[in-house]
Amino acid sequence: MIETDRLILIPVDCEMIDALLDSNDALLDKYGLINRGDEFVNPSSDYLHKIKQRLIEHPEEYPLAVDHLIVLKSIKTVIGSIDFKYMPDENGVSEVGYGMSPEYEGNGYMTEALMAMIAFGRQNGIKRIVADTLVDNFKSQNVLTRCGFSLTGKEGDKFWFSLKVLPL
Repeated sequence: MIETDRLILIPVDCEMIDALLDSNDALLDKYGLINRGDEFVNPSSDYLHKIKQRLIEHPEEYPLAVDHLIVLKSIKTVIGSIDFKYMPDENGVSEVGYGMSPEYEGNGYMTEALMAMIAFGRQNGIKRIVADTLVDNFKSQNVLTRCGFSLTGKEGDKFWFSLKVLPL
């Protein structure tokens, strides 16, 4: 679990996946959390089963390379998710991904969550973080630049960003 001033980032485990598969009520009953993360916390059951299987097959990836629920502390509400998509490669590089319910955008929550994940990655040996965003996703691009990422290229309809967090 990662805590900031306003947020708690909770790594998803098999029990939490089971609660998400059951219902939003199960998430509330078991964890005391209200789910407002929209599609970012309500993925398909196939995707949730895939994540659960990966956790079972690769327990060494927990908690670094798993989805983290973004919880707004003041109202105990899940508003999105953020993750390192894979363990750092041989060069210490990993990719970050994130999403948030639109009703919570514009409050700096994703910037706060990403800064916390950057620190978490640094503590766990990640040397460089990459991220992609659609060319027209200005909000995501702003989050990345506020967190120190630099634009490194364009590939099709995506921009790629990078942030050096430890010496390579």
